[in-house]
Amino acid sequence: MLDVRRLRFLVELSHRGTIAAVAEAVHMSPSGISQQLALLEREAGAALLERVGRGVRLTEAGHRLAERGADILAALELAQAELRSGEEPPAGTCRVAAFGSAARALVPALLDCQRQHQGLRVELVESEPEVAVPALVSGEFDLVVSEEYPGSTAELPRHVNREVLGADPLEAVVATSLLGGRDLVKHGGDLPWALEPVGAASRAWAVQHCLGLGFSPTVQYESYDLDLLLLLVHQGAAASILPRLVLPPQRETATLSRVDTGWSRTLVSLARQARASDPSVRAVRGALRGQFEIRQFQ
Repeated sequence: MLDVRRLRFLVELSHRGTIAAVAEAVHMSPSGISQQLALLEREAGAALLERVGRGVRLTEAGHRLAERGADILAALELAQAELRSGEEPPAGTCRVAAFGSAARALVPALLDCQRQHQGLRVELVESEPEVAVPALVSGEFDLVVSEEYPGSTAELPRHVNREVLGADPLEAVVATSLLGGRDLVKHGGDLPWALEPVGAASRAWAVQHCLGLGFSPTVQYESYDLDLLLLLVHQGAAASILPRLVLPPQRETATLSRVDTGWSRTLVSLARQARASDPSVRAVRGALRGQFEIRQFQ
């Protein structure tokens, strides 16, 4: 009989890639994780790991067992969830992970949700989706707020429930002082640009969009911090393409030229399938949708 706890360590390894990362996630020592995985190999009667340099990787048998293990762990969590009534009031702790700009914009919704449900404690961690989604699968988070740019929808792990919060329009923005009366689209190739670094979905989309308009953007400033990119725009240092969620309300942008690209990023909330019907998760998701709708029309 396979030990479920050890099975979880194998599933964690399939998501996180290294024993050190698994050890950190489950608050154990790397040697302790290695010992548990060695015991799992004995129980399974097959080699699940193989050495690669100073690390390890899953064998074909290891991958198969990790996939089955994920199904088993999800089924156990779902069985526990079904024992609780879906009509219970939101209670307990709901841990939410959100990337920077979304976290700042959605804080009011999380605080309001917590005030409305006195038995509910909402915890917020700023985390990029690449880190937060594996942590969601392993149970560190109950909800993850993620983003999808046109043409770059990420493949989600099995047993993850996806719910759309809304569309966030993408706008080309530049200080009127830098633009000097020129047309942003026609003269975009003459301007310095501030975008996220190479590898970010937003960067790939922005470059392709500019190429479609007939110019290649000269990127002078790079940052994952969208507030920093906006600051550079306000200072007249560069043009950028930013989601409306991080931009100030239209009435406060007299010094900015804003052009709607006609495209939007999609904000989504992700939860493990077994937790999607939990009253606390449903309450927080509802609050996030409401706050997002408010921000959309500012």
